[in-house]
Amino acid sequence: MTVSSLSAQYINTDSLIMLPGYRDPLTLHEYNSNIESEMLEEFTKENFRTAERISLLGFMLSQFEIPSDGKVISRFGIRSRRMHTGTDIKMNKGDTIYAAFYGTVTRSKYYYGYGNMVALDHGNNIETSYSHLSAFLVELGENVEKGQPVGLAGSTGRATTSHLHFEIREENKPYDPELVYDFANGKVREEIRNITHLAQLLPESSPVHVANNSSAQVIPNSYIVKNGDSLWKISRNFRTSVNTLCMLNNLSENSVLRVGMVLKLQ
Repeated sequence: MTVSSLSAQYINTDSLIMLPGYRDPLTLHEYNSNIESEMLEEFTKENFRTAERISLLGFMLSQFEIPSDGKVISRFGIRSRRMHTGTDIKMNKGDTIYAAFYGTVTRSKYYYGYGNMVALDHGNNIETSYSHLSAFLVELGENVEKGQPVGLAGSTGRATTSHLHFEIREENKPYDPELVYDFANGKVREEIRNITHLAQLLPESSPVHVANNSSAQVIPNSYIVKNGDSLWKISRNFRTSVNTLCMLNNLSENSVLRVGMVLKLQ
């Protein structure tokens, strides 16, 4: 028996995923590398002439699937003076919830007001979570396939009816899932394919003008954190409050700001 054949017997198969069109199982890292290779094959001469390059993140998100069928009953945004950091989809207790994409389970337990929650790490700093579940169908550390059942719908935690609370986060910052999904038509939005960061999907709104002595100050929609910034300093610069910044960005007053973070100001 050769060394290579002996080693092959001890591969941790739990760390591998099977993909349609591939003969052998792959790790999540190998899958991301294959995505990048497939993307490069799509860059025709015409693509280069028009500079229409497809980002790795955008390509990955364009392959996402709807986690469940159902009507959106509560959207992302401020609700009852609290920040609602996901999309609520009406479901009946026991309905199946599916993984939006290949990933690794980073949480499968009861988690405060979210109730029973499953969280998946998809690589490229993207995470999805599925909350208020009545039952878990995956375990911590498990690698799941796109479309694999991860839980059953319920109303655990802070919930008044059976539904799925679905979140998408990049670097732990929540983004509106409806920027990625067209839930009404059960598909991912076409513009997703060309993004490099989820912040690029934030809608542009008319700037707000506030009085500042005799001149007017234009308040932008968002701000990129720089070295030395704090919530107090940013709130002072843009004539807002720390509490408002916290609600808009799902932060606490003691949150540590990272250079390069994109904060909503409105």
